Amino acid sequence: MSRRTAAGLGVVIAALSALDVLGFLSGSEHHGGFWNSVPLGDLALGVLGAGVLVWFAKRILKRLLSRPESYYDGAN
Repeated sequence: MSRRTAAGLGVVIAALSALDVLGFLSGSEHHGGFWNSVPLGDLALGVLGAGVLVWFAKRILKRLLSRPESYYDGAN
């Protein structure tokens, strides 16, 4: 990952963290899951969900969609 990409990702995570903290401190109540009562819970849940999706795509779908190198050699 390039420095520019890492810096941009850091800025996005920092901005989302700040918005989540401000939302938690504002005291506006909304009903939802347990993660809404934990500071940065929405961010943690989002990062965890994204990680699960990436893991699923890299591990499971690769096995389903990959073909051997000689897959197209004998096809006529």
